[in-house]
Amino acid sequence: MVAISPPAKVLVTGANGYLATWVVKKYLEAGYSVRGTVRSLSKSAFLVDKFANYGDRFELVVVEDITKDGAFDEAVRGVDVIAHTASPFHYRSNNPDDLIIPAVRGTTSILNSALKHGSNVKRVVLTSSVVAIFDLTSLPRIFNESDWNDASVEAVKTKGSAVSPYTIYQASKTLAEKAAWQFVAAHKSEISWDLVAINPPWIFGPSLSPAPTVDDINTSQREIYDTLTGARTGAQLRGEGTWVHVAVVAEAHVRATHAVAAGGQRILVTSGPFFYQDFLDLAAELGIPNVSRGEPGSTKGLPFAITLETKKAEEVLGLMPATPLKDVLAESVEDFKARGYAGFTA
Repeated sequence: MVAISPPAKVLVTGANGYLATWVVKKYLEAGYSVRGTVRSLSKSAFLVDKFANYGDRFELVVVEDITKDGAFDEAVRGVDVIAHTASPFHYRSNNPDDLIIPAVRGTTSILNSALKHGSNVKRVVLTSSVVAIFDLTSLPRIFNESDWNDASVEAVKTKGSAVSPYTIYQASKTLAEKAAWQFVAAHKSEISWDLVAINPPWIFGPSLSPAPTVDDINTSQREIYDTLTGARTGAQLRGEGTWVHVAVVAEAHVRATHAVAAGGQRILVTSGPFFYQDFLDLAAELGIPNVSRGEPGSTKGLPFAITLETKKAEEVLGLMPATPLKDVLAESVEDFKARGYAGFTA
């Protein structure tokens, strides 16, 4: 295990995604060079403009289908680090294959390319998820990096499309991360790199990507938008989750690159729990007009069923203090206003 410091070159997959764009930004700010993969240059032109000041330290390459064998063969040549962020995240399908196949094959495809053509690669940082860790069938509970969400995989295996899209997403992340660790174990004597998995929960905060309409908003930020605009009511507002700021997750990728001790680790990166009603109560405190108020104060003092340990992130990555949820909400609302989303005016 070694530290990979600037000006090393990092390959960021799916570079035009919500989190990935922040990952690119953080790597460039830290002094690394970045090669980003996108499915289409025409749909990713905003990245060229956004990072123009970094000159030849930033480049884009096209990988049209991440599930194909050899899809990343050329992209991995000459890079020192791979940050694999590309994986579908949505709840629009009840077909498990729509999420599981690209998540798993995309992961094994890039690892195979790194094995065969990534002679310079020293570390792979995989964007996994907390949903690959926690099992919602055994609550309340404290979870850490030793836990796996095998229940979601079993549910999809036995029930198929009868499970919820959320369960399918959980299974896709669990299977993709397991495939990565299994690949490393199977090829231990052949590879010159190690693996780090970053496991964040809901990722909130302003987007750096174009999203001209609400339909274009990324899945996690849509949680905030829908809550503020009244799409959740009653018991839904007492639902809970865990969250982290998008900039913190991006920074975790950078720190996982140059922290020697990160090699071979799964690392939970989280800022804390929330109830959906919290967004509405905080919006009232911030004086945000024309948003739902839900059931004010109804979740105050309620216990959380999920607790996530953050010791490893603190010790290995030395992550920055959590941004208060109130500040993240304010940033998100300003972003919604700037984009002219319905219900929010600048």
